[in-house]
Amino acid sequence: MKVSAYLNKWMLTLYGLKPEDWGYRQKAIAEISRVTGLSPNSIKGWGKDLETDSTYILKLLDYGDMANELTIFVNKYKHLLPKIDVIDTIISRDNPEQKT
Repeated sequence: MKVSAYLNKWMLTLYGLKPEDWGYRQKAIAEISRVTGLSPNSIKGWGKDLETDSTYILKLLDYGDMANELTIFVNKYKHLLPKIDVIDTIISRDNPEQKT
């Protein structure tokens, strides 16, 4: 996923910022840093448009996009998921003959 596509998709959703808003570039650099693990100074070196053709960066942005989508999905539908007691589930799995 291109940097511009990632930012166009997520900056408004995550931070309520549009490209023309004050502080957009700084927050965009912080978001790219969060997703890729790169330092903000490295990202600033990409230039005014914050674009790179580095394959691994584009792939990390794909993964970040999927993680953001999954987070939104889970938050939207978590009320429909059953409450699961993880400890009881592990105990019953490891000791099927033992009733809890």
